Amino acid sequence: MRALLGVALAVALTACGESAGDASGDAAQVRPPGPIDAAPGEAVERNGVSFTVIEVGATHSFDRRERAADGKVFIAARLSIRNTGSEIPAQGPEAIVLELPDGTLGKHWIVTPGSRLGDTGPPPGEELGAWRSWEVPEGTRAATISYRPSPDLEIRVGFTLADEVRDRWRVLSDLRHV
Repeated sequence: MRALLGVALAVALTACGESAGDASGDAAQVRPPGPIDAAPGEAVERNGVSFTVIEVGATHSFDRRERAADGKVFIAARLSIRNTGSEIPAQGPEAIVLELPDGTLGKHWIVTPGSRLGDTGPPPGEELGAWRSWEVPEGTRAATISYRPSPDLEIRVGFTLADEVRDRWRVLSDLRHV
């Protein structure tokens, strides 16, 4: 039975234009790593918190002064966190991380294209929406945002980036922190 399943998998991958050997090579670099709970735009509500990645993209710069290092780009994500429970969730750099397909983490970055998401979550019954960003190797095509608002909870949102990398990205409609 296992042999038949292996042959079926190889045939299916070949039919898609991919050999069985490709699944762990370059093709794996365009798939978000690890188990995934949602994609951008989908809310996940669990244990008193609702988490949504609204938008994600890549850029070389957020403004004239802040440029990614040579061979790097920034990935920025607009997030929404709603507190449906009774405790204030964590949302600092250690609670929201960017996992890359090679097993490394994106480097947390302070500058974002709009209002930066604070380190403390919203009070019960409230919602916060703002940005987080990370510096990653240029050519990164997929990643997973892992949100750990408490030690016993993790929500994972996987995404694949479009080919476009903006030269400069700044959200002008968000004037609270410009």
